[in-house]
Amino acid sequence: MLPIEEPVVFFLVIMALILVMPLLSERVHLPGIVGVIIGGMLIGPHGFNILAANDRMEFLATIGLIYLMFSAGLEVDFHQFMRIKGKAAIFGLLTFAIPQVFGMALGWIIHMPLLGCVLLGSAFASHTLLAFPILTRLGVTKNEAVAVTAGATILTDIGAFIILAIVLGSNGGQLELGYFIKIFVLLVAFALAILFILPRLGKWFFQKVKGRTVEFQFVIVLLFIAAMGAKLIGVHEVVGAFLAGLAVNATLPRHSPVTSHVLFMGESFFIPVFLLFSGMVTDPLTLLHTPGALFLTLGILVVAYLSKFLASLITSRLFKYSKEEFLTVFGLSHAQAAVTIPTLVIGMQLNLFSTELFNAAMMMILLTSITSPLIVQKFAPGLHQEVTELEELPLFQRVLVPIANPGTQEHLLALAGLLAKSGGGEVIALNVVLDRSDQGANLSQQKELLNRVPELLKDPETRYELVPRLADSYARGILQVSRERGSTLIVMGWRGKRTFRTSVLGTVLDEVIWGSDTPVMVGKLSRSLNGTRRVLLLIPAGVVSPSALRRVVQANMTLARELNVPLEVLAAKSYLELSKRIIGKNPNQISITVQEMVGSLRLKDLEKNVESDLLVIPGFGSRKHFIASLGNLPERLADSFSGNLIILHFDR
Repeated sequence: MLPIEEPVVFFLVIMALILVMPLLSERVHLPGIVGVIIGGMLIGPHGFNILAANDRMEFLATIGLIYLMFSAGLEVDFHQFMRIKGKAAIFGLLTFAIPQVFGMALGWIIHMPLLGCVLLGSAFASHTLLAFPILTRLGVTKNEAVAVTAGATILTDIGAFIILAIVLGSNGGQLELGYFIKIFVLLVAFALAILFILPRLGKWFFQKVKGRTVEFQFVIVLLFIAAMGAKLIGVHEVVGAFLAGLAVNATLPRHSPVTSHVLFMGESFFIPVFLLFSGMVTDPLTLLHTPGALFLTLGILVVAYLSKFLASLITSRLFKYSKEEFLTVFGLSHAQAAVTIPTLVIGMQLNLFSTELFNAAMMMILLTSITSPLIVQKFAPGLHQEVTELEELPLFQRVLVPIANPGTQEHLLALAGLLAKSGGGEVIALNVVLDRSDQGANLSQQKELLNRVPELLKDPETRYELVPRLADSYARGILQVSRERGSTLIVMGWRGKRTFRTSVLGTVLDEVIWGSDTPVMVGKLSRSLNGTRRVLLLIPAGVVSPSALRRVVQANMTLARELNVPLEVLAAKSYLELSKRIIGKNPNQISITVQEMVGSLRLKDLEKNVESDLLVIPGFGSRKHFIASLGNLPERLADSFSGNLIILHFDR
């Protein structure tokens, strides 16, 4: 049978396999990646020869490989790593070094060259958290053993990429001291350029330009500039793609719609095509035809399972983990996929890996992808979820956003979406129409406006509810829906000026703030949140009670974490010690600094990064207390401060 060359049918076969094989795989409780690789084996030249592993397929697979490494960088959670960095570093070192040594020993036994031995060891050293969704479903992701395993992934991935970069730079030659120094200097310079220049360029771009399509295109351009730059200094494109993922990770908010769109394109097409191509070039039948291939497969399986088992066992003994925690760590850390598959493909392209070795290693990947979820599913239910001394209050579970003009409230909806996703919550988008004689036309406009909300949220993963309401006043409609839907936070926009001299922020805002039992966040947001460089929390003297301070600080920690920026607290002396204790009793997943506000607040002191700051002012209690503690500060800030401004008011 000749392989299909007709473009439409060629594309149809690929898309059909990408769609069907993961569904079939998941029906038997296996990761979708297993189904895609098996699908590649079936349609490839070593199967039914439906598609050829030719230049066309290799081109798509190369883009998929770059996307895969980019997503690996995006998924690195440095905040979680910093929280348990000591233990994660120990396990990361063990689960990298032991497989690396075992893999090199196997390469030496089968008479591989030095570079091949080093690269083979790195193929075992990393791991892929294929079974992590099981832990999420069971609600045990905050267990220390799970967090340590996830944090160790950062070290194993980066370590594997350093080795890959060194081997690739040698072009298959021998490692010499001069070459090693040269590639090390080039890599450090290139990494610093990517990690420090790209985030600043990204912040600047997102401040100046907005639009879903343009933001998406900008990230894609950055990705391939980094990939091309890596090739220019003599290493593989995947190194640049991984560094670009780290840079974008440091630039955009954690749940940014821009990131979601970029990943959607890769995860829905290009990455599955790469996995499909990996299956197509795999010939499992050679394991039966070649006598030594079975022994090679057995050796690879022993290295893959035994090395990760020993690393998990030593770590569990050091940290006194239970049997369930030990086996969950082993189950989670022995799966091989994300970094291993590219390493194998590149190793074969450099002629460092034989066809038999590649095929045997692909069988190992398939087997570990099957056993990892099975082991985690069996032992993870016995884990105990760790609870911090001060749990974050469910402020962002049901975020109510009254909207009137989508053209000016896009940033407000984006903020509500980020906050809701931080706690697995949802956005309640509300539009109130006044009960008047001309309400018919207004109701038609209301429907049209609410239908635009999904487009403005820019993220298909954000859960939302559209609520139309007819009421005799805007404030009453907002308060009624807040009570009916059980909202945990109301987010409203602000022009920066009061509507009447007798009001504080504006008539409707005043009625909602002091008529609601729910916290209210009032935002004057004129710039994209993607360009934010820091969250600056101002706590003047007497502005909140000590009991409310905890909620204020925790809310801002979450806000900074979701925006992926540092939090700076400028507080009156009376709040300093309590603020530090609140921060200290929670995992510091972000950079936080606390400074004393000496004397009265001077607006000229806020000039640093004016356009890229998100300034937060807390409010508390009654209207009288708000005026006594803040006066006209919000209005003065709105008039003179060019960045984004938020007032977070708690009723008690």
